[in-house]
Amino acid sequence: MSNLSDQLLEDIWEQLRPIYARERQRLDEVNEWSPLQAGVFNYLKISRLTPKWGKTPYRLSIDVYEPFSWSDNSYKFELDPYIEDITEDMLHDEFWPALLKKVNELRLSDEMGSHFFDYRFELVVDFQRESSVSSSKLTATLMDEAKLAKLQETLAHFIETKVLSELPARPKAKDYFFFSRLLVNPDLLPEGRLAPDPQQLEALSLSLSRKLKETPERLAEWKREYAHALKGWAEEQFLPLYFDETDEYPLRFRVKPSIEQPTLHSDVLNFFLYTALQVGHDDPQLRLSYLRYASDLGSDTAARYLKTGSGNMESLRKGSYFQGKANDVLQTIELNLSVEEEQAYSEALTYLCDLMRQGFPKAYALKLKSTEKQWLPLKKLAKSPLHRFFANALQYPSLFPVIAEYAALVMEEFAWYGDVEAGEKSVMPGTYAVLGLGLHSEDYDSLLVRYMQLVDTEHQSAHDDYAGSFASVRGVNERTLPILISIVLGGGQSARPIKDSLIDTPELARQLSAQLLPLEDHERELVIYRLFGGHDKLARSIKKAEPDMAAALESVTLGKGRS
Repeated sequence: MSNLSDQLLEDIWEQLRPIYARERQRLDEVNEWSPLQAGVFNYLKISRLTPKWGKTPYRLSIDVYEPFSWSDNSYKFELDPYIEDITEDMLHDEFWPALLKKVNELRLSDEMGSHFFDYRFELVVDFQRESSVSSSKLTATLMDEAKLAKLQETLAHFIETKVLSELPARPKAKDYFFFSRLLVNPDLLPEGRLAPDPQQLEALSLSLSRKLKETPERLAEWKREYAHALKGWAEEQFLPLYFDETDEYPLRFRVKPSIEQPTLHSDVLNFFLYTALQVGHDDPQLRLSYLRYASDLGSDTAARYLKTGSGNMESLRKGSYFQGKANDVLQTIELNLSVEEEQAYSEALTYLCDLMRQGFPKAYALKLKSTEKQWLPLKKLAKSPLHRFFANALQYPSLFPVIAEYAALVMEEFAWYGDVEAGEKSVMPGTYAVLGLGLHSEDYDSLLVRYMQLVDTEHQSAHDDYAGSFASVRGVNERTLPILISIVLGGGQSARPIKDSLIDTPELARQLSAQLLPLEDHERELVIYRLFGGHDKLARSIKKAEPDMAAALESVTLGKGRS
């Protein structure tokens, strides 16, 4: 190797060594690793930068992480002028082979520790010159086959002992990211497969989801990581092969001319369709885009999904006064009411109930054609088609039983209607029906209590003002007080105190005290905060009250909950 090539390699290594040493020190401080993480570093890019005004023409950058297009975290250094004398032949025939050898030797040694390098490593040299024609870019993928084989064994053991096994064995939270990515890793596919098997992945995901059912936050985290992994596969491995990226929204990809596309195998397209359905649980627009992409590639299944759904549901029903259309894949229902009469709403509600019994997704969005515009007296609820439909239907007391039946069918913890953008207006399926029934009739108080026990108080706040509305409409008395307490306990974490003074008699105060006794301490605190504004305000109320009322209110503060 010539002196110039040797000098360039030596200079680069002199700069890279301390970078890797700092990263090694950082990794040594990690106390616990996921067994599914083969290593951290899988990329190295060395660039000779083109001259810029006011900068030395002899500049070098090193990237130890694959850079994002919108950021620059490169390490930058200056080189001696000899860099200009390195020819293309020196770069290709001398420097590049020597660099490959040196990097590979370091990777396969134990010098950096077992967690430093991943089994796959991409090496890039981008040697820029003032003329783009004479610039060079060299790339290579280095594989540590022994490390890959060990990772395959570890994954198989992990699935057997942590995923498919019986409880209490289950993955740790730190494993979700790596497990989901390994499931779609093309290096781990069985021989002969070009894409993961949707049925196999779904079975693994369902098995893990069942294990995490009793820990909702972990279940939500797993589902999120799984969806991100599938999306990553689609947008990094599948779509770039068949589409060109554009700046358009929401369809960011335009199908390539057929001559530029590789052969599209059925197992690859089938897995993309599976990915579309899975990511759609949390991102309906992305699901729609993916299905359109698949349709552009000639998928009859995608075209059918877009038009009528899976075919497993009653996608169309015509009644005397309404027409309904449903697509379970897109999770949309359309209701067209030809008249504003009880019979029209009865037919529509029956159709909704029948769909839910057939397994239609509860987190659906509704399109409604109706001239009536009723709303529940709750300011925080979104004025969505679902809200309007149930507020309209609640005008007919004879429909209350079927509205309650619908609500019982769709209520599901940690699920959300798709009628609004995800956020503070999102509500659990059944919300509009249950809250409306609770304002109209005491016959459905048990359903209302069940709803309040089920609703996600950490992530739903649109029902926060329901307690005040309930008290205003139904009043606070011996019968309604227990229901009111359930409503208060089911309020969102951001719920504020109720403005009106609801506990206004000694009898109610004593009943409240008795109702608080079996509660946990934090639940007692919440009820006192919502009904009185907190202990300080309750104490001031006691001082101002008549003796009998003061004694009754005092009993509210004395009881102890279960710790």
